[in-house]
Amino acid sequence: MQKPNIVFVHVDQMHHKAISAYGCKYVSTPNIDKIAAEGYSFMESYSAMPQCCPARASWFTGRMSKEHGVVVNSYPMDPKVPDLGQWLRKTGYETVHTGKWHVSGRNVAQSFKVLHRGSGHGELGDSTVARSAVAYLNNRSGDKPFFLSIGFLNPHDCCFPASIDGGPGKYAFAMKIKDKLPPLPENFDYDYKTSGTPKTRRWSLMDWRYYIYSYYRMCEMVDAEVGRVYDAIRNGPHSENTLFILTCDHGDGLGFHAKVSKGYLEEEASRVPAIVSWPGKVKQGVRDTQHLVSGVDVAATVCDYAGAPPLPKTTIARSWRPLLEGKDAAWRDYVVCETSIGSLSACVRDLRFKSIIYPGKTRLYDIKNDPLEMKDLASEPEYAAVKKRHRENFRQFISQIEVYPGPSAPIKTKARRRGPRANLYGAYVNWYKKVKAES
Repeated sequence: MQKPNIVFVHVDQMHHKAISAYGCKYVSTPNIDKIAAEGYSFMESYSAMPQCCPARASWFTGRMSKEHGVVVNSYPMDPKVPDLGQWLRKTGYETVHTGKWHVSGRNVAQSFKVLHRGSGHGELGDSTVARSAVAYLNNRSGDKPFFLSIGFLNPHDCCFPASIDGGPGKYAFAMKIKDKLPPLPENFDYDYKTSGTPKTRRWSLMDWRYYIYSYYRMCEMVDAEVGRVYDAIRNGPHSENTLFILTCDHGDGLGFHAKVSKGYLEEEASRVPAIVSWPGKVKQGVRDTQHLVSGVDVAATVCDYAGAPPLPKTTIARSWRPLLEGKDAAWRDYVVCETSIGSLSACVRDLRFKSIIYPGKTRLYDIKNDPLEMKDLASEPEYAAVKKRHRENFRQFISQIEVYPGPSAPIKTKARRRGPRANLYGAYVNWYKKVKAES
């Protein structure tokens, strides 16, 4: 049987609601809409860890951030952990990458043939990344199947207005678009001037709305480039034998809870789009709300379709293939998303509830009835059993993974970061030991 080609497209920092096919009326994403119509959308999809490098390392290894070692952006991957590029080469695949890689401590050129390295600005570089991918798809020759990884940067350009003084405008705010600005989210925190970041505390309510407006325009920019690649696949020489996967490393605050950026476990940062398309082989037009999936599942799914053995020690990762093909499959009851930014924490999400667990406290939300996470139920007696169950789920998760204790040599980071970053490995190892020891 001929092995399929696999194209893995990943965008950066896309909010899970920022797709017009899913009901967002403030953005137009006709290309992603088309992929959703021709493919299978996982509506309960979570980042393994909502920051760039940790999430990306999880895609390519099938392991959680506390396993592969990339627990924050500056920490390098454990050199003993193989990635998909290296793994699929051994099974006869041509492995190719273009665009954003951003897996700290792993040289992409040692795992993939690199077409283009992208740039730090999606507005400037994403079109070139798309063209390099299209050129490869239209001109490659040979009998080998290929695994093509394509990294687009946008809507990550939103990080620039979110980190400068003077409001979020790339240029001065244009009053003529005032009537086009989206409203603030229902869960916007109007106390942001005391609880927000040093930059966003200075914003006016109009600045917030302009940030949201600008963010949607960045989503539209990357939608165009995703569409260019998708059309090249479906209208090109590889149309019949190519699996297409589209997802995102993490979301963005987008004003929800008066937040921007990522790294925390509220839905706006931890929940991500995930769509798979292969007309005739993958069910079409599906919006799956019954299966909880994770970024670590990408590696398991790719290996399954490639006919490759699972990557080593991928105890959490599950292949989406039986779901995509409409087959019955026992599935996980909960999914875990973890973070090391700010304070150590992890969320446990089942099909209704979500706990955000810290070393000293827990927050609990009824996501089905309170999707904007506006009411913390952790202190209410009637939800004690849910809180206890999620704590046990978290213990089970810790017992399944192989926690990386850190490298033997000190990590080289910038001087101002050396202290807190150097202590992260020990901090989560100690926390996990305490959780496992609970009776």
